[in-house]
Amino acid sequence: MTIQDIFDFALRLTPKPLRPLLLALGPDFLRFGLVGAAGFFVDLCGLTLIVRFAGWSAFQVHLFGAALTLTLQMQARFLSFPIAVAATWALNRNWTFKSDTERALHREVSSYVAVQLLGGVANLGAYNLMLILVPASQSLLILPLAFGSAIGLCLTYVGSKYWAFRTPN
Repeated sequence: MTIQDIFDFALRLTPKPLRPLLLALGPDFLRFGLVGAAGFFVDLCGLTLIVRFAGWSAFQVHLFGAALTLTLQMQARFLSFPIAVAATWALNRNWTFKSDTERALHREVSSYVAVQLLGGVANLGAYNLMLILVPASQSLLILPLAFGSAIGLCLTYVGSKYWAFRTPN
């Protein structure tokens, strides 16, 4: 079964009003989502290992007169996230947008990192917002991680497809 077969199956299951949107996204979005799932797994494993074994303590930072406590779970994400970005760059370059990787490597990497930084701000922001607004989520990290990842996925797909991995003119 190919990605195109899975895409066609998903298209048949999609309600008719939403089909034009799915057609516009195309099979690349499915590949990108699968790569994102792999990145999510890398992020989750890294996050879990850091939280379990790092032995870090929470500390306060002061921003614009407000105090914010950076918990171990928040700190760990700042390390696990870049590891996941490196993994998804390699997978997206070699699978999702393979036919479009004609740009110079340094331009592609810098564009991808810029896209990921913007998506990462949204991702980490949503993750931390959930940790703050739903304190119980600190004991079930997969929930804020999934929330942040979903927000980041939407933003980084557009940036990756139309900027980082675009075919040069």
